[in-house]
Amino acid sequence: MATLFFNRLRPAFRHTAFIRLDRDEPIGSQHLSSVLSQLGAREFDPNSPAERLLEVLQDYVCDKAVLIAVDNVWVKGHLDELLPRRFGPGSRVIVTSRASSLPDSDWWSQAHQHLQHHQMDGLVGKAAKQLFRTSANIGLDFQMPCKDLCDAEQALVDACKGLPLALKLSGALLRCNQRNEMRPLNEWKLYKSPLGLQYIMAQSHPNSWCLTSNPPNQLVSHRAGCKA
Repeated sequence: MATLFFNRLRPAFRHTAFIRLDRDEPIGSQHLSSVLSQLGAREFDPNSPAERLLEVLQDYVCDKAVLIAVDNVWVKGHLDELLPRRFGPGSRVIVTSRASSLPDSDWWSQAHQHLQHHQMDGLVGKAAKQLFRTSANIGLDFQMPCKDLCDAEQALVDACKGLPLALKLSGALLRCNQRNEMRPLNEWKLYKSPLGLQYIMAQSHPNSWCLTSNPPNQLVSHRAGCKA
């Protein structure tokens, strides 16, 4: 999402910077040096302490129209440690986060009169099932051939909690080449089990799950199963 908005706005700005944060990584000199370099600053020491680099960043952007995107903010203090308090006229700052506590940060409190806060809701009901089925190559009006498959599908869609990437990935893992072709029930049950769902969520949110990036060994892809 941050990349989408950043790329749309970028042509209108001379000075731009995009930085993606890691949930467990503290803000350091490398983050501020990256922002300064992307914005076009040249006269600074990248080995300076983070506090000094933040002062340099503040001086650099105070009279310039800049575009800065900070993606995947989890810790409210990261905004205070990474972003200046003042920007030049016409500047834009994009911040994306899944943390609900960001409005409590000092940076957010000082800049709130200039901010627009958008809460994005997950997909529910028909919209969630449609995305899942499209990814699984199943028609929205297709009737599952057995009740167990119907129940397994609903459980899997519900477990994705409306997250579009989780719905797309879980559907893609159960996709067959032919439309409305069903994988065997044991695969559906495996993916709605804690092990399978953790794999799906790990792929959807790699920064928030400490799990293997490879699918469980039990997930064997084959075409056997009931068909429409």
